Amino acid sequence: MDSLTGRTIQALKTHIGNGQFESGAKLGSLAELSERFGVSRTVIREAVSALRSDGIVESRHGVGVFFRKRPGPDIEDANSLDANITLAPLARLQTSFMDLLELRMAFEVHAAGLAAVRRSWSQESNIWNAARAFEASLEDEAALDHLDFVFHRSIAEATNNGAFIEFFSLMSLQILPQPAFSKQLNPALITLDYIQNTVVEHRAICEAISSGSAERAREAMRAHLSRSHLRYRGFSDGDNSPLSNIASEE
Repeated sequence: MDSLTGRTIQALKTHIGNGQFESGAKLGSLAELSERFGVSRTVIREAVSALRSDGIVESRHGVGVFFRKRPGPDIEDANSLDANITLAPLARLQTSFMDLLELRMAFEVHAAGLAAVRRSWSQESNIWNAARAFEASLEDEAALDHLDFVFHRSIAEATNNGAFIEFFSLMSLQILPQPAFSKQLNPALITLDYIQNTVVEHRAICEAISSGSAERAREAMRAHLSRSHLRYRGFSDGDNSPLSNIASEE
């Protein structure tokens, strides 16, 4: 499987290079690419997923696979000038942090359901690996924010919906509290039990997505975000709110 997928990835790269495609050009649907390269849709989906992770292509559900001239934004670029310019309208939103959390729930609950029915094998593996990396780093508080971001981003990527992926890349900079797992900044909010429960909930989301049940995946993500939402809301009132270092009501 890996060898065939690897050869298909190289064949796709050669096809892209020989075709001299313009940025945004359509390479074809998954069915068309499967037929063109003589492999199954599963193999094509794996190959496209790998190229999309490298920023070479993007896949739009129900439309096809498109060539991208430049790699998409990575987490390391989250504080880049381009990101700041793009997010400028969001910074002017007259809304509260809790409102943004509700927006996050609506988006990520649906994304989990899509991931359950659309994820490729490699994307499912990425989700599990991200969850395990988070679990293995419980003593490294500085790493938890990044690893939690990677976990949720891997689910957005598994939707195989370009709009969801781009939305997460942009909106997560505004929606996700940073730092979210700092016991020093939020001692009343971030406890060992809180972090360990996050591990349990991440596993439940992974298992639900692996089951292929959109309903189970949505419920697992809803339970995860609801706990976080209610916990933040419980501390959102008062002068000494641990949310004061994250966002404030305009």
